[in-house]
Amino acid sequence: MKNIHPLQAAKRESRRLAKLRAKPSEQPVCLLCGCAEPMLLRPITKEFFEKYRRVFEDHHVFGRKLDSETTSALCLNHHALITEGFLRAGIEMKPETNPVKFAEAIFRAQSVHLRMLSDASWKFADRLRNDSDSSDDQQ
Repeated sequence: MKNIHPLQAAKRESRRLAKLRAKPSEQPVCLLCGCAEPMLLRPITKEFFEKYRRVFEDHHVFGRKLDSETTSALCLNHHALITEGFLRAGIEMKPETNPVKFAEAIFRAQSVHLRMLSDASWKFADRLRNDSDSSDDQQ
């Protein structure tokens, strides 16, 4: 589709980046899906955690109640998916004082996180292969 108002589109993108509080030199990207399109990203208010708007949510790799420090940046959609993966794996979102149950929850959470990261890595590798094959065909 032809962009008949390129200046207005540029203004909208500039406003979106300002709303996301991203500097022009920064390119925020979801760890799992690689989404970096400013017009698709949504700022997320996390008043309980920080007093400013962010592009991504901080995903607590082992669950916030088990480990509040180990985080990675995920888009809203992938954060919801990985949280659902935690729940399906039986990881309760509460502190655990029993060391064996704590270790079990940590290992299960790590497994969910790494499985999703592994799937994303395969997807990105396939994209590279397809892009490389396409460029070879054009030469």
